[in-house]
Amino acid sequence: MAIKLILIRHGESDGNVQRKFCGFKDVELTKKGIYQAERLAYRLKGLPVDAVYCSDLKRARHTAEIIFRDRGIDIVTNPKFREMNFGIWEGYTFEEVKSKYGYGDEFYSWLEDINVKISIPQGESIVDLNNRVMAELDKILEKHLKVNNDETIAIVCHGGPIRVILCNALNIELKYMWNIEQYSTALNIISYYNHKAFVDLVNDTSHLGDWWEVERERNIKITEFKPPLPAACFNQETDTSPII
Repeated sequence: MAIKLILIRHGESDGNVQRKFCGFKDVELTKKGIYQAERLAYRLKGLPVDAVYCSDLKRARHTAEIIFRDRGIDIVTNPKFREMNFGIWEGYTFEEVKSKYGYGDEFYSWLEDINVKISIPQGESIVDLNNRVMAELDKILEKHLKVNNDETIAIVCHGGPIRVILCNALNIELKYMWNIEQYSTALNIISYYNHKAFVDLVNDTSHLGDWWEVERERNIKITEFKPPLPAACFNQETDTSPII
């Protein structure tokens, strides 16, 4: 018997569209992001879930509320599952960071020759992110293992936290975390047998397809569109920002 962990990245946010660093910055979902969450809710509607946790930032909370709102489950918000704190880079694009702060050691170590211990000024390092997220995840797993070692729990959060959880599960060095794609509303599944992790699914967006462009062209209001069966959606969505 196992604890099955469902990891969900939030839907597309304003920060993603603008390609800005939005870690602790509290941005909203876009209209498209809301609809992405609706699609995932439709996909998961038959899956029993025993507990739901999410980041306390609006883009994650809104996504969690859309997906799990009709289940009668309390959604537990937890700031430990926030995105990486990008410090002085928050709210800027890559180009603006380079222009404003120069191509310094922090920028180089984050993008090129990755040093997981170097912190962004007034922000976090990858190690800081890992320690924050994994300490909280371990507490949650321990709590559920004590009650019942055959539960399904969901965490709705951000690309950074999901990547470090996957790195730990797969025994991959943290410096390779950005090599793991995480699209908007990506679904990831890990099964834990007494804390030993087995990764079942990574970055799955089969609930998304070409529906968005088709419906936008037809000028159908998002609230009026009835989604097709999940089996009809085969295309992987290209995210506007798989990193932040």
